[in-house]
Amino acid sequence: NMMGRATDVEGVPGDPDIVYVGTATSGVWKTRNGGTTWKPLFDAQPTLSIGDIALEPGNPAVVYVGTGEANVRNSVSFGRGMYKSTDGGASWRFIGLGDTRHIARVQVSAADPRTVFVCAVGHIGGPERGVFVSRDAGETWSRTLFVDDRHGCADLDMDPKNANIVYATMWHFDRKQWTFTSGSELGGIFRSIDGGRTWSKMKNGLPTLIGRAGIRVAPSSPNV
Repeated sequence: NMMGRATDVEGVPGDPDIVYVGTATSGVWKTRNGGTTWKPLFDAQPTLSIGDIALEPGNPAVVYVGTGEANVRNSVSFGRGMYKSTDGGASWRFIGLGDTRHIARVQVSAADPRTVFVCAVGHIGGPERGVFVSRDAGETWSRTLFVDDRHGCADLDMDPKNANIVYATMWHFDRKQWTFTSGSELGGIFRSIDGGRTWSKMKNGLPTLIGRAGIRVAPSSPNV
């Protein structure tokens, strides 16, 4: 229903009893008993709209939350940036990107857990959108992929065997009361081979006009 969308589910490798769920308008929830009971973790924060959750590989007590549902439909709540917990969600700290409004993906590098990627849809006319990277576990951020203030990042994924290779999709979206625009020839699929420092647009075999696109690298075969 309108209030019940779940935007992300994150499990803890090796411990199937612990699961985190992010929701469109009711914050972050956690179970410690495989879903029998749930506890809300985010009620004291200034927003309850969640875009994506990421756990630090090897240390699931460190939880990153990108706020603002990225399914920008006609009824959508916006967020207020990035939050981080170091105690499994018992407490939270705001770590920046407060004007992104809608965050589609958060990813922590398995090779270097201090490297965190944020893929932000953003909002029309706002410059705080695109791909942001932190090299110090969320203390500071740099925007490394930006098309213009009308394009945001719709999805992001990392090669599981080579953390230098990162993919992101850029999307032009504008909703008005009477219509919406989705897609452009400036957006599309981008790749970085230097850990997100620089990006190049992928063109071979792809249409020139691309709308919202999701992307995933096959863990068993990263060339796919």
